[in-house]
Amino acid sequence: MKDTPSQRELFNLFLPLALSGLFYPLASPVVNAALARSAAPELALAAFAVARGLSNPLISPLHGLRQVITALVRDQEMLGHMRYWSIILGGAGTGILLAASWPPAYRFLAGQLMGIPADIVAIGPPVLALMAFSPALAVSRGYYQGILVRYNRAGPVGTGALGYLLGTTACVVAGLIWWDIEGALLGALALLIGQVVYLLILWWPTRHLDIPAFSDEIRPEQRSARYVFYFFLPLALSSAILAGTEPFIQAAMARAPLAISSLAAGPVCTSLTWLAGVPLWNIQQLVIARVVDRASYQVVRRFVFIVSAILTGLMGLVALPGLDEAVFGTLLGLKGEVERLAIEGYRIYFVSPFFMGWRSLYHGTLIGKNHTSPIRSAAIARVLVLFITLGGLLLYGQLNGVMLAVWSMLASTVAEVAYLGWHVRRLQW
Repeated sequence: MKDTPSQRELFNLFLPLALSGLFYPLASPVVNAALARSAAPELALAAFAVARGLSNPLISPLHGLRQVITALVRDQEMLGHMRYWSIILGGAGTGILLAASWPPAYRFLAGQLMGIPADIVAIGPPVLALMAFSPALAVSRGYYQGILVRYNRAGPVGTGALGYLLGTTACVVAGLIWWDIEGALLGALALLIGQVVYLLILWWPTRHLDIPAFSDEIRPEQRSARYVFYFFLPLALSSAILAGTEPFIQAAMARAPLAISSLAAGPVCTSLTWLAGVPLWNIQQLVIARVVDRASYQVVRRFVFIVSAILTGLMGLVALPGLDEAVFGTLLGLKGEVERLAIEGYRIYFVSPFFMGWRSLYHGTLIGKNHTSPIRSAAIARVLVLFITLGGLLLYGQLNGVMLAVWSMLASTVAEVAYLGWHVRRLQW
């Protein structure tokens, strides 16, 4: 029987991933703050959010590759299979987004299908063209991160995220001071530069890792590109299904009261919660590495509960009267109706990281047990609840766009976590 990890050991493994999860999402509030100080802040914030919403359905599924790499990259042969799929999937995602950034295609997707106002749509094509490189960069970053975590070299993950934040911040500051560039385009350029910096920092230490030629931890039936693909597929479908809902949420917001202000305020509200959400999303890799039996699961579950409660509590402090205005108004630069809506939504949505922690616990446990199909089914259940809630509130409620999105996303998240937890309780250890 393998040793059960202590809380201290779990913390030491989690710390670099937590630092990565802290620095990485900070870039979004930095970009939002820059957009809020641009020449046309509402249009810049809304256009940036719409372009990002169109890109996320292709980017989000690719993040699951790092979990697969963490679980399977035990020797050189498996490394080759991972490299193969990373090149194929990252290149395909970038190609699709470049095609979608063609102005007629973008006007059809954002304007005709989503119903986004024309002045917001007009800004979007070059913004999406820069974001089109994110799939290839995200896959490459996940490839190297998975290798580093598997071989106990997680430190560069935190350093890389800090480089991403500093690179993004330097770009938006330079753009606001010296460049005459539209706000949403500046935001997309800043994120692109930050991702390149992050990738280089992760790539450098992997050059000298001693990866064995062969490991008996990998079963013969796992040694194929086909197995890797079907192991990854439920994770990709889950993320694609969830990310694909973003344009629908934005379309619902565009049809609710205070549409343009809501489209501008919504991403600021939700991106702030990712300061806690991303560290808790990253905890999946800890779960994959440490959960081997029921005893270790119970220890890791306790650790996840403690970390989730602490980080969610810290996010709740931002919702306190006075501090909320300091963060959203003074720090992030929001004004008027946009500031009011962002604060109103955040006072409810700040609890979302707590559910992210439990979602990551269940995801990591199922991945470690080679049982990923419930992850896809849970995503479908989440989408069904989201669409029912969005439709019901839009038809029968009088909520503004931000509150419509916040309540719908929370309800669907709770449904997904409950479904995943039910499957984990049925596992045969």
